[in-house]
Amino acid sequence: MDTNKQLVASWYEEELAIFQTDMDNKDYSPFTIENYLRDVVMFLCFITRNQETKVELDHVKKMQITLFMNMLKAKRGNSATTRNRRLTAVRSFYKCLLSYELVSRNPAIELESAKERKGTLPIYLEKEELKLFFCEIEEVSQSRHVIRNKVMLGLMAFAGLRVTEIHYLNCSYINSEKKGITVLGKGNKSRYIPLPLTLYNQLIEYMNNERELPMKGHEDAVFISRRGKRISRRRIQEITERIRCSLETQADMDSYKTKKISSHKLRHSFATHLVQGGTDIRTVQELLGHSNLNTTQRYTHVSDKQKEKAMEMEIGDYFQ
Repeated sequence: MDTNKQLVASWYEEELAIFQTDMDNKDYSPFTIENYLRDVVMFLCFITRNQETKVELDHVKKMQITLFMNMLKAKRGNSATTRNRRLTAVRSFYKCLLSYELVSRNPAIELESAKERKGTLPIYLEKEELKLFFCEIEEVSQSRHVIRNKVMLGLMAFAGLRVTEIHYLNCSYINSEKKGITVLGKGNKSRYIPLPLTLYNQLIEYMNNERELPMKGHEDAVFISRRGKRISRRRIQEITERIRCSLETQADMDSYKTKKISSHKLRHSFATHLVQGGTDIRTVQELLGHSNLNTTQRYTHVSDKQKEKAMEMEIGDYFQ
């Protein structure tokens, strides 16, 4: 946390502590708690900018929250989905403080959420693009981290894990009998995922031969950084970004420039290939850990290649 955020966090230490405790008591997932706290601190930094002391939260107006949302769009380039999540965090923060009588009103409740685009197709890698992506891991990774990085990215591309789920993956979640893993997903919901045999064997090879010696308190983490700590979510994303940047510099890799590949798009690739391969949508939903089937339905889009194949019909007899 930078100096400004540390100062702001100290000004609102009590309010943030109560918010965190309230979310914990309601069994919010660690990921949600961390995200909401970060979003709220960002909001607090915005309303106290150019101030030498804290702003009373009861004095915050709807206009200030509107300006905060505009800043997220104009300066940070946040999507409607991200802005809505941050607005939800601020609303939840005020709702919590209101219930503990620390404020008398919730100014964020009056704001409308941004309209999110519906029906957009998820970007994914074709199988040949995915092969090139995994070949590039060896080119950009330190030799001692090649297997680790392949397994981490493989769990996204061939098992559908989120970055957060890889971050929180523990050794105790590995099922050696079934050759699969238990994943802790959103809302603290767990799901079992049987792994492709090659991926499982690579995971075990990493665990037995390549895993760094963990520091105290990080013994159960599967993926360990060079400092001996549980690898951070940001580090996982940086590895993907480095591979993407390396591919984008190569002359014949124009598709990587347009697709702007990220860690989450590896998960998109997994889901899309399952659907295209004929896996039923309910099974895909279970593997991805979606609570709502509508979220999974977005992967049932039809690719241009599928359209072209469908239109390979002989109709010459009709035009004689």
